[in-house]
Amino acid sequence: MKKIILLFTISILSFTQLNAQDKSYWACMNVTVDNMGQSQFVEALDNFMNSEVGKQMPFTVALFEIAFTNGDLSSTHQLCFVGPNASSFASWGSGPPPSIEGMALFIAINEYVEFDQVILGSPLIFDPSNLDNGFSVVWAMSVSDPAKYANAFVEFNNSTTGTFELHEAIIGAQKGVTHYFVARQTNLGTWLQGREEVFESGAVAKFQAASAGNAEILFNTGYNLVKQYN
Repeated sequence: MKKIILLFTISILSFTQLNAQDKSYWACMNVTVDNMGQSQFVEALDNFMNSEVGKQMPFTVALFEIAFTNGDLSSTHQLCFVGPNASSFASWGSGPPPSIEGMALFIAINEYVEFDQVILGSPLIFDPSNLDNGFSVVWAMSVSDPAKYANAFVEFNNSTTGTFELHEAIIGAQKGVTHYFVARQTNLGTWLQGREEVFESGAVAKFQAASAGNAEILFNTGYNLVKQYN
């Protein structure tokens, strides 16, 4: 996939305030960043996102490093853009950012970054403040009855921490993936502790029984947060 695609996606849009009635969407890019250029890419992204032009983008932007994965995913990082509503994506793909920082980011991407996959999705149950957490695990799911699974998920979420997430895959997901189940924590250690507590509570067994025959885990991936911009 051509390196220039990211610059086409981070076009400058007028800021849109979040409306509680709006449905939010996200676009996540699995990318491979050359080992020799990771610091340069992160610095260029940081400079752009903290510039006046970058601050006008109508997205929450997060860069993750892929920490755990199966052999099917060779990417090193994931870059996500979360928009408050459909209109925030109206100019998606309209052109590169017109600034010095934007051109510096373009140069870093062109030299060090390869794009492996771009996925469009929508949060169904999600608190944007969860993106501040340092460690995340995403389970890619194949769900046959979304309404039934969502009901089981809500019951599970309410009986535990209330911070789990459910997302819908719209375009670009791997074959068979319809939804994503997400669990985040401040770091891997607290994530593992939380996992033990949830299993010991019996909530997982109840959730599995309620969703039996309706959902299949296809794969999962663990991420460390590198940078997050509101």
